[in-house]
Amino acid sequence: MGGLERKTSIKKYILAFVLTLLVFSGGVVAGLFIENLRLTSAKQIALTEKVTLRSLQLQHNYIASGLTDCKTLHTILENNINELGKKVAIIIDYEKKAVFNEEEFKLQLQDYFLTEIQFYLLAKDIDKKCPQDNIKILYFYDENRDETQGDILVYLKKKFDNKVLIFSLDSGFMQEPMIKTLLTNYDITQFPALVIEEKVFEGHRSADQLMEHLCTEFLKMDTSVPRECLAYKKEKINSFSKNTFPFNEP
Repeated sequence: MGGLERKTSIKKYILAFVLTLLVFSGGVVAGLFIENLRLTSAKQIALTEKVTLRSLQLQHNYIASGLTDCKTLHTILENNINELGKKVAIIIDYEKKAVFNEEEFKLQLQDYFLTEIQFYLLAKDIDKKCPQDNIKILYFYDENRDETQGDILVYLKKKFDNKVLIFSLDSGFMQEPMIKTLLTNYDITQFPALVIEEKVFEGHRSADQLMEHLCTEFLKMDTSVPRECLAYKKEKINSFSKNTFPFNEP
C-alpha cells in the first residue's frame, strides 16, 4: 500500500514539474514574441526618422536655389523634432524592459541619439541661412529619479510649442562617443545640464529662471516676441511694483 502511495506522489510531482515547465516556457516564448515586436517597431521608427532627416538635409541644401522656403523648412524641422522626442521615449522604455535583445535595443537607442544630434546640428545650420524663429535646448540628463528638470522642460515646451526645440541626451550613455564629445566641448560635469543657444547651465534650474532666459533670447531674435514672454514680463513688473511699493487698502 505504501509503495502505491509513493508511486502516486512521484507521478504528481512529475506532472507538477511538467506543468510548471510548460507555463514557464510559454511565458518565455510570449516574452520573446512581444520583445521582437518592439524591436521591429523600433527599427521601423528609426528608418522613418532617417528618411525624414535626409529629406530635410536635401531641402536645406536647396534653400540657396530658392526651391525650398525657410518657413516650410522650419515647420517640417520643428514637427519632426517633436515627434522624434516622443519616439526616443518609447525606445528608452523598450530598452529598459528588454531581456532577450538588450544589446540590440541599445544599438537602436544609440541610433536615436545620433539622429537627434544630427537634427540639432541641422537646426543650427539652418539658422545660418534662414531667420532664426526658435530656441534650441540641449538637455543632458542622468538616472536621478527625483530630478524634475525634465518635467520643467515639458512645461515650457507646452507654453512655447515649436518656438522651443528640446534635444534630450542621456549623459551616462557612453556607448555613443558623440555624447561624450558634446559634454567635453561644453565642459559639463554636473547634471542635469542645459545648453540654451550655447549658454551652459549646470545643475537644476527652476521654471522661472529658464523662462527669464528664454524670453531674453527671444528679444535678441529678429522675430516677434512670443505672447508668453509679454505676459511673463507684465507679471514680473506687477510683482516688482507690489514688493517695492506695498500699501494697505483702506
